[in-house]
Amino acid sequence: MMSVILSFGLDILIFLLSKLPDAFMGWGVGKVLDNLISTKFSRSKKQNVMLYSLECGDAGINLEQQRLLVSTAFGNYFTGLLEKENLYLDLESQIDCPPVKGQEGLKPLQRLYWLLSYPKSPRIFVFAGDGGMGKSTLSAKIVRCLFQEGAIDTILGDSAKTQHIDPISGEVVKFQPGYYDVNSFYKRLCHQLGLPPLSKKQAIIAIKDRLVGQKAIIVVDNLEAIEKGNELLDSLRILTSRDIRAIVTTRETKKLRPLLTDLVIVQLKPITSPKDAKQFVEWHIEQYKVQNPTLASLKTQLSQNNLKWLIEKTGGIPLLLQLISTDVARTSWEHAKGLPNIFGKELLEFLYRARWDDLGNQGVSGDSAKRVLKWITAEQYRGKGITTKRIKNWAEDNSLSDTLDSALLLLHERFMVVNRDVKKGDYSIFPSLAEFIERQSV
Repeated sequence: MMSVILSFGLDILIFLLSKLPDAFMGWGVGKVLDNLISTKFSRSKKQNVMLYSLECGDAGINLEQQRLLVSTAFGNYFTGLLEKENLYLDLESQIDCPPVKGQEGLKPLQRLYWLLSYPKSPRIFVFAGDGGMGKSTLSAKIVRCLFQEGAIDTILGDSAKTQHIDPISGEVVKFQPGYYDVNSFYKRLCHQLGLPPLSKKQAIIAIKDRLVGQKAIIVVDNLEAIEKGNELLDSLRILTSRDIRAIVTTRETKKLRPLLTDLVIVQLKPITSPKDAKQFVEWHIEQYKVQNPTLASLKTQLSQNNLKWLIEKTGGIPLLLQLISTDVARTSWEHAKGLPNIFGKELLEFLYRARWDDLGNQGVSGDSAKRVLKWITAEQYRGKGITTKRIKNWAEDNSLSDTLDSALLLLHERFMVVNRDVKKGDYSIFPSLAEFIERQSV
């Protein structure tokens, strides 16, 4: 009983000290706070300390009902991730987060929760990894959990995408990107916060003033899309504080500066153990078996040998694991093992090409499926919600009503479209597939 009381008192003291203004942290209070938190976690370093439950962040955020400051220009794909259910599976081995003294009892995801909440921790978190590794889904899981737990009040951010190809006409459509350099990024944040467009220095002052009393996270998706990412990171160091943090996703880290005191680089690693691969594939089956019933038969076929082959073939990239396991369920292990010995981006391109060509062999339904896929791609980049009702209305307007159901079935079987709301419909495709579809329209 006494240990419980002491632990509760320690939590209250940590909470009160963490609420002190930044100015007080230099008066020795910061050091005391560090020691208290270190003591708290070292007491249970041999236990699996959980700041938030494993299910935290699994539920989607209804952006229409929440008073979130999320711009419509905020990467449409990421906006969709904020709303979709159960989009990320936490595998401890996948997150390579630098250890911090006093966090021995925290697993990687819990460590990130703690770092993003602790006033004296680094301000900027860079999630790095190849396409399909789960950078955006991890970001969304974390942001959703922190928001749902009341650890943050406001979500800000944007996408650097500057153009896409209209899948219907094949025309390259240019549009004003969310940001393309430091100044345009801060003008976008000003717009999100209801401020007039300001230059970087003025914007940072105004944004900080507007966010007084709030805890905010700024999400910068696809940093590699701009040439001078370091300049943006430097500016974020000025804007961020103990109450304002930034999560940056990028495929490239070569151009980023070495790890600094206010910058943490989190590498997303491939899935390498059969145990983790089995857990991930089983999660994939549960997520999509309603739309694709053939997946159910795969659950009894996950032997050690098959799992090892999946890891070797896919390189442990989660998206490739999903695509190939879906192929296995639709065809057979023998068919899938006939894939050429290519890996990574080349294998992803091959799988998309094979699916696209296969649709061309499915007659009228396959042709309809291609048109549906192109339309979903265009609507997703426009930031439009894609419900079952909208798809049916579009199909009726384009004389595709008779083949719509069979077309969607083909897409579900090939994991080319995802629907996360069985009742109303909430369709989307992966960014890498959208890029492939764009290239087919040129």
